[in-house]
Amino acid sequence: MFTFKNIIYTEEDDNITWIQFNRPNKLNAFTKEMWEELYQSLELAKSNKTKLVVITGIGKAFSAGDDIPSMYELKTKEESLSFFRILEKPFKSLLDFKKPVIGMVNGLAYGGGCELLLFMDIVVSCKDSKFALPEAKLGLIPPVALSVGYSVLGIKQINRLALTGEAIDVYEAQRIGLVDYIVESDKLKDKTLEIAWKIISNSNGPIQYIKSSSNKHKFKVELADIIEKLAVFSIDTESKQRMEAFINKKDETSSIFC
Repeated sequence: MFTFKNIIYTEEDDNITWIQFNRPNKLNAFTKEMWEELYQSLELAKSNKTKLVVITGIGKAFSAGDDIPSMYELKTKEESLSFFRILEKPFKSLLDFKKPVIGMVNGLAYGGGCELLLFMDIVVSCKDSKFALPEAKLGLIPPVALSVGYSVLGIKQINRLALTGEAIDVYEAQRIGLVDYIVESDKLKDKTLEIAWKIISNSNGPIQYIKSSSNKHKFKVELADIIEKLAVFSIDTESKQRMEAFINKKDETSSIFC
């Protein structure tokens, strides 16, 4: 079995591959290393014999997005581009994915964590999950939402989330199409497996065709162009001030990342 530092990767016979984010003390916030591990785990899942992938988090969060202290340390555009360009690898891997992917949301999904859900074929969430694109609060932009999000949720829904940065509950997330199924926390895995087996029991050829067909329609704006702009914003003086203020907070919100 393959071992990662920040991700638990498990292949279940020939049926399901589990990819679990494993930085629970940081709400599964993504460092550059963790994005790379996600890419590697997705590539492994592409090539194995399992029929379906489930992505979830350990602890009380699916993922709170990018790790703000890591972003705060970026000083030059070159450093920033190196950090953010790593995002292209897992997202483009998902864009070329031929197997169904289920997002199992076990808590908050903010920033990059929320953006990952735009690539999920089906999202199953517990009732107390929260969703947000709060990047603008830190002087940043959500690159994946601004490329894939328009075709998945629509311009108005993405703009509302990105412009306000407000968090929405699971019922609003379901209303706008981000979440498909809502269950109690203790039923989350059972419901996910129920949906997974409905998919696995179907004919594999049509499943792959449905996946490839839907993937063709996802990108409306080139992700690389938006990441270039994000790199500029990330080293702006105002952005650094906002990150510093966020990091220095002492209350509960200080552990929630973009």
